[in-house]
Amino acid sequence: MDRRRLLHPRGAARPAPRAAHPAALARLRPLYDGLWVSPAANAAAAVAALAELGVTNATVFRATAADAPGLRAPHDAWDFALLRRSYDQFIERYEPLLGRVREGAVGAAEALVARTGVMDTWRTFPNLDPGLPAELLPADWPRARARDLFVEIYDTLGPLAEIRVKQIVAEFDPALARLVHHHRAGTILAAAT
Repeated sequence: MDRRRLLHPRGAARPAPRAAHPAALARLRPLYDGLWVSPAANAAAAVAALAELGVTNATVFRATAADAPGLRAPHDAWDFALLRRSYDQFIERYEPLLGRVREGAVGAAEALVARTGVMDTWRTFPNLDPGLPAELLPADWPRARARDLFVEIYDTLGPLAEIRVKQIVAEFDPALARLVHHHRAGTILAAAT
């Protein structure tokens, strides 16, 4: 496994709000004042993103962190306690829904609301989770369990939610209602990486 990570020193200017950052910079976090790190090793994407933002006072390079007990490691730039709590809360909140989904106890209207809710909650994780490889995380790390939960709920509720959206749209324009289709989680997750 390539353990090199992209490092990006920045100038004194504060970065633009997260929403303004291109995807290549979305997972950067400050490790020290003036040094930002990313778990991604795609230097070309980072260079292109910096150019898109008009940043000229930066250097992009790849480095390998030495195992140095007592010193700060690159992964210390992320709050993994918060991330674990967020994944655990996601699981705690949505596992009961999954049980109902598996039992077929969710109707079309509830499916639309629940599917929208699970997506709205799930979409916060790319800003929190640096996407470190599993071998760098604790064995009981909840990301995979939360992801599997999200995918099953989102994909299983898709057809029911589609029915409800078609019903709503058909009240206004039956021809448009025939154009309504749902997406599967794989399409969304692929776009986020």
